[in-house]
Amino acid sequence: MKQFSKRALVACLFFFSFIILPQTSLGQSYSFSLLRDNDPVEIQTMNEGLYCLFRTSAKKAPVTVFKKVFLNEDLKCVDSLNYSIEGKARLLSSTEDEKYVVHAFYTKTKTMEKIVFIVSDHQGTIVSTFFKTASDMSRYFGRPIKKLKNVFLSFLPNSGTPGMLLVRPIFVRSVVTHGSLFSLQAEDGRELWVSNAPQLSSIQTTDKLIMGLSYSADGYTYFPSARIFWIDKSTGQVTKTIEFSQKSGRHRNISVFATNGQALMLAGSDHESYNEKDGKFFMTQYSLQGDLIFDRIDTAQRLSTKRMHLMGNTFDQNGNLVFVAESWKPDATRMIATTAATVALAILSRGAYVNTGIAGMDHKIDQINFATLSPDNGSVLTFRKFPVGPWLNYGRLLTQGEHVLIIVNNQAIHYNVSDPDKPPSLFTSLQVNESLMLTSAGPVVVNVTRRHYKLKRLN
Repeated sequence: MKQFSKRALVACLFFFSFIILPQTSLGQSYSFSLLRDNDPVEIQTMNEGLYCLFRTSAKKAPVTVFKKVFLNEDLKCVDSLNYSIEGKARLLSSTEDEKYVVHAFYTKTKTMEKIVFIVSDHQGTIVSTFFKTASDMSRYFGRPIKKLKNVFLSFLPNSGTPGMLLVRPIFVRSVVTHGSLFSLQAEDGRELWVSNAPQLSSIQTTDKLIMGLSYSADGYTYFPSARIFWIDKSTGQVTKTIEFSQKSGRHRNISVFATNGQALMLAGSDHESYNEKDGKFFMTQYSLQGDLIFDRIDTAQRLSTKRMHLMGNTFDQNGNLVFVAESWKPDATRMIATTAATVALAILSRGAYVNTGIAGMDHKIDQINFATLSPDNGSVLTFRKFPVGPWLNYGRLLTQGEHVLIIVNNQAIHYNVSDPDKPPSLFTSLQVNESLMLTSAGPVVVNVTRRHYKLKRLN
């Protein structure tokens, strides 16, 4: 089954920015400053460029002003607008679909608290605004909510139904409480439904369905058992559940939960024991009606002496699934040193438990693996290993189309899954206060120094 990914075709400009490796000189840039430390800032890709959303009003102003700046692929400002919200407001979350861009803000005035939703088109023109109060939000938690400032929202990805907002509320205080998933109409804020599904992760949507995973610990939190939920998108009600149990005494780590609108794919690593040795790959597919299409475990023992940490995945130009994994082995030297430090601390503290973070990782990463699996039957088409490091920290994975960037120790390493025999190579080095994001126009470095943000495109 080809073209299983959610990816779009990579823009030519982005592709050619990788072709000229290792040239990584800084090109265009855009900067802005904040009035207060630690203010929430949102930087998101949009169309062929980016937008930046940040607060510009003073702390004690009666109205909070957020500025939204639209940047083109050269990081040049092409437009900007202001959102004014009565009271002291902060940004909660944002989402977008084929029609709308939605920002949610918490605000407090002298008389009330509320969550304000601003709905605009992709050019920034406001289509509608509406708000929800503590009383409105209470029904999603099954109990009264006295202080709305403790409620946070996240929007779930939604494909195929423009204008339908899928909202997950969270109450954060001494403990974190998840509320019921609910849906709103973007044009007027009207509630469409409240779901009876439990807390879900790795959610995928089609035009008619919501599918997600629910985990339950079985004594080993690293390999919890999972259930797959099918939810009717028009009502929010669960229509089917499937126990995705471990197979034949083996243990699975689900890394991929994806749909192409015709089937549901689960894939990841499969192990004989909880220590992650003898790692293999698995792929399982279900029809959208919940019928099993196939369940396949790789026949080869790919990692007999090393342990595997799955970083993530992408899809190649043929629609094949490509896993990226780090291989590691215990570092006896570090284990002895950290154990000795822990024992010494226990003696000094008379055996009391003190969480100091001394131990850190007791293993080192010396290999990167790329496994290509066919979405037609789950078979492993290729398995390539490349030596690295050794690294003492897990890397962070960024993907765009066939391009993979692994960020570790402030270095970005590039690999092209469409040129699989070419080893990963250094793409660029980052400063301590820099991070990297991928856009349709190429990689962008975000430099943050206290209240100042600078975006720099790599040429």
